[in-house]
Amino acid sequence: MKDLIDLIAVIKHKSERLSEKYKAAEEQINILKSQIEESRKQLNLKSQQLEELEGKIKILKISKSVGEESTKDVKLKINEMVREIDKCIALINK
Repeated sequence: MKDLIDLIAVIKHKSERLSEKYKAAEEQINILKSQIEESRKQLNLKSQQLEELEGKIKILKISKSVGEESTKDVKLKINEMVREIDKCIALINK
């Protein structure tokens, strides 16, 4: 009978340790999930910043090319850009 009581005590002790390890693993998972979410937010922010910078680069290139071209060429480029913007708006509205 003593052996049975000792065996039950060992099982109880091991189950408590397993439960503690499970809780610790859950906490670690929650920490990692929050780190992943923070990393995703930072990635989205960096992507937005990259898009803004690419837009600025495009504007700079256009402004440099405008300074070197005649007004007729500039009007043609502006019309082309307006058509491209209209296409983008149409795609967004779909």
